[in-house]
Amino acid sequence: MNSEHIMARFLLSPTAAPNQLKDTRKKRASAVMLPIIDIDNHAHILLCKRPTYLHHHPGEICLPGGKFEVSDITLRTTALRELKEELNIAQSNVNVLGHLPEYSTLTGFSISPYVGLLKKDTTWENDYNEVQASFLLSVTELNNEANWQPLPFQRFGKTVILQGFKTPHGLLWGATASIIKNFTKQLALPV
Repeated sequence: MNSEHIMARFLLSPTAAPNQLKDTRKKRASAVMLPIIDIDNHAHILLCKRPTYLHHHPGEICLPGGKFEVSDITLRTTALRELKEELNIAQSNVNVLGHLPEYSTLTGFSISPYVGLLKKDTTWENDYNEVQASFLLSVTELNNEANWQPLPFQRFGKTVILQGFKTPHGLLWGATASIIKNFTKQLALPV
């Protein structure tokens, strides 16, 4: 599957309902970009690993993104700004296809995920204050259920099962994993 297939499927499919835990507390607005680039005619998602010295989510695998700031016009602006700040990818290199359903985290954030196709010649450079490493994962691999493992944990006395994906830089899990799984579900149109 390459970016042309993804664009066609994404634009034809209804927005998938998010698969997440319910939490009714007031949330802080944030946005992420799910950047897609073709490598050898196969679509890949560009991910980041956060530095271990950060106070929030140290060492975790994430999509480029962050909190809405008053200077941002929209949450789409937030996602594009963060992509530029974290990976030095200019807005002119991104074709934003649209967004996925808002995702609510257990840590008090409401995340608006945007899907963006990167131009094939796009390069990036990590801002090492925010990104320890950046790397690509194939959409085909991420879409294969056999590559995901169940991660049980306790929440309010109940066992909750999240899904995790092993990467060369650590475990992809939590909100980022859920956003990616919602994205791959949205691509799964009947043939």
